[in-house]
Amino acid sequence: MDKRGGSLNPFRCALEGIEDAISTQRHLRIHVVVAGFVALFGLLLGLSYVDLLLLLMAIALVVITELLNTAVELTVDLASPGVSSIARQAKDIAAGAVLIAALVSAAIGIIILAPPLFRAIVASPFSAKSAMLAVTALGLGGSIFTALLPRRCRQDPSSELTSRQR
Repeated sequence: MDKRGGSLNPFRCALEGIEDAISTQRHLRIHVVVAGFVALFGLLLGLSYVDLLLLLMAIALVVITELLNTAVELTVDLASPGVSSIARQAKDIAAGAVLIAALVSAAIGIIILAPPLFRAIVASPFSAKSAMLAVTALGLGGSIFTALLPRRCRQDPSSELTSRQR
């Protein structure tokens, strides 16, 4: 049993797990940034409590599945350090759960946010509120675009040292 600080503190352990996942999992960080923009949209648009609750539940669904996916991947890596078709299948299934959660959450977000967003922009296109909504939309679009860009491969520092010695 893990004892930290002399007593078992499940909340601290849970928070450390979330912190570790956010610091190490790129996709989770992307989901958190997008969630922030979605929440900001909801507040700027003055959505009802029911709509805000639905957005919050959709955000939680994605974050929870991403955390579970991370736990599955780490567990599979620990249990099966070599190449295994079953290990790959377990990871793919967990990733599929995240994909489904993200797609459903995106659909919920569009269904809830698009009509009031369109109404707000059409009603007064040059107002301060429309400007804030436009800036938020640009931030969200930029975040999604950045998330979809291919990542540059990082070279192993030991291979870089070897190539310098040549």
